[in-house]
Amino acid sequence: MSKDPHNKWQKVHEKAQKEDKEANGEDATELLAEQGDGDLPTGPIDPTYAELKEGMEALKTKADANWDKYLRELAEKDNVRKRLEQEVQKMQKYGTQKLIEALLPALDGLSQGLENSAEVNETAFSAMRQGLELTDKMIMDALARFGVEAIHPLGEKYDPQSHEAIAMQPSEQYAAGFVMAVIQRGYVLHGRVVRPARVIVVKEA
Repeated sequence: MSKDPHNKWQKVHEKAQKEDKEANGEDATELLAEQGDGDLPTGPIDPTYAELKEGMEALKTKADANWDKYLRELAEKDNVRKRLEQEVQKMQKYGTQKLIEALLPALDGLSQGLENSAEVNETAFSAMRQGLELTDKMIMDALARFGVEAIHPLGEKYDPQSHEAIAMQPSEQYAAGFVMAVIQRGYVLHGRVVRPARVIVVKEA
């Protein structure tokens, strides 16, 4: 029995269509549609260049913002560290100020005793005066190790930042505006005035 040429050609045509569909993935698309997975995208699956560029710019903007935030936080931490270091340095320099202020009356007594001893018989009080001078020097040397210096501005120009004028008098020895007498020594701690010197200033004649 002879085969129908038309039927044979139909089968070849169907086979070619099937292979073409498989090559293009259409069978998978039809299978998903038959399983009810919903609508399939009609556009291209891969992102376009414009979409990629937009996404990269968004990521760069976010990265820049995070970097700026990191730099600000880093700068703030550095400022806090510097402030703490400055506070520690101040404590190291001026932490003994209360002790120094407590010692000042003793220094005042020694200073006054030395001045008074100079007005009496030097022979009778020489030993006492030497003792007072030695004690005064020992205390001042000890305070100097902590950054303390005495202010004794006799003959210097009056400075309201470190001197306290308690009186003004004429003088033939010193010019107007200069210190003619120091009533009480002043003291500075690392350049900071702990107590100004009490002085008498020369006034205009």
